[in-house]
Amino acid sequence: MKAIGMEPQVLIDILVGAKIGVVYSFGTEHRGDLVVTSYALKEAGLPSNMAGAVVQLEDVQETAPGNFVWKFNPEVTLIRPFKVHGTMELFDVNDQLIKPEPTNWFNVEAENAGHEKINNWLDNYFAEHPDLDRVPRQEIPEDIATLATSFDDWRAAYFDFLYMPTKAQKRELRSKRYDIDPL
Repeated sequence: MKAIGMEPQVLIDILVGAKIGVVYSFGTEHRGDLVVTSYALKEAGLPSNMAGAVVQLEDVQETAPGNFVWKFNPEVTLIRPFKVHGTMELFDVNDQLIKPEPTNWFNVEAENAGHEKINNWLDNYFAEHPDLDRVPRQEIPEDIATLATSFDDWRAAYFDFLYMPTKAQKRELRSKRYDIDPL
């Protein structure tokens, strides 16, 4: 799949849904799936050399000589982070490395919806089984287990790409929220 590097904060802005365009000094004929990555700019608390998501590149417009706005669809597919050596030109990444997450844990609304789905299921389960304090793994539906493990696994993978993580990031990203046993 084609990929493009960008400043780490720009990648974060795309992941949270705050940015749907990036300015580059060149255009491209490529449209469609594009992996967005952070290049190796060492900024405390931000990811470095990380593939973060797949976006849809919908259009590229030249707004001035040597000034091209790459426009993305606002729907972002968060992927399990993996190491890249991103540059500010198109490059290829191995499709086998691209593992979409079941929701965008970086977007507050999507994250809240994911937690709500998990918590609603847990509330219903414990209402029916008030004598239990832990759900046997074999009774957790696969979609709920996948969502819950995705949250913790994605956060652990993301943490590995942070340059000089803050104390708050260390505390938040190192702790598991869901403790799901393997089947």
